[in-house]
Amino acid sequence: MDKIKGTVLRVFPKDVNTDEIISGKYKYDELDIKKLAIHAFVAIDPKFCEDAKKVKNPILIASENFGCGSSREQAPLVIKTCDISCIIAESFARIFYRNGFNIGMPLIECRDISNKVSQGDGLEIDFSAGTIRNLTKNETYKFKPIPEFMQKLLDAGGLMPYLKKSGGFTE
Repeated sequence: MDKIKGTVLRVFPKDVNTDEIISGKYKYDELDIKKLAIHAFVAIDPKFCEDAKKVKNPILIASENFGCGSSREQAPLVIKTCDISCIIAESFARIFYRNGFNIGMPLIECRDISNKVSQGDGLEIDFSAGTIRNLTKNETYKFKPIPEFMQKLLDAGGLMPYLKKSGGFTE
């Protein structure tokens, strides 16, 4: 993965948890991820998935500790299913971070990002340079490099495609 160019769909506050991303009451009644995704963020942002479908390459921005709470693996999956191209947060909960890469969702940690960008801003993310260009505000921000193994997962499309491509876990 080299670059992503898209539009900021939402800027979420700190401590958005996996129950807010996808409530257990939906998770246990529906196995079809496309049907489950329409309930993404429904408790705090009922039009999230609908709005995401109206934007080309929507990008999600969050403050600290995004994806905290349970280890619900459906949380990053419903976000990806809503066509989110990337999540940029000041920090991620550890299990959410790993689950995101396992499904091939680019996750970037960038200091103070939730105070630098606004909904509707156009962004260009350059993974090799480690920069986020805010095309709307004409600003550039550096981000924490993605660990090499996580980058390999992204390049393969997630953990399962990586394992199929590499013939199993080799590292």
